[in-house]
Amino acid sequence: MFLRSSDREVHPTFQSLVASFFKLAETRMSDTQKTVLRTSRQLLKFRDISLTSLADLVSRRSEVPYSTVKWNLRSLKEMGLLTGGDMSCKGEHARLTHAAQMLADHLEKEY
Repeated sequence: MFLRSSDREVHPTFQSLVASFFKLAETRMSDTQKTVLRTSRQLLKFRDISLTSLADLVSRRSEVPYSTVKWNLRSLKEMGLLTGGDMSCKGEHARLTHAAQMLADHLEKEY
């Protein structure tokens, strides 16, 4: 991808894109979304579970109510950070995308 800046081509480095991604996520994600993401990362490292089971475990491991966890997991799916089952594909295992895993690792270091 090339970006034009004053008629000269700029090639963003991978590191600059990652830094921008982290900064954007840090400023635009709520504290609850960050908590749900970090806790999901910890739980999904060693488990193959559905989104419903993930919501239950996240709510038990954090102080976030179950319904709030479900809402935030839906938001993470909409952001492209989480995949898993839905009404048409029940029981599919929850998975964090590679970007979400990188972000969760970054947030662990920051918080």
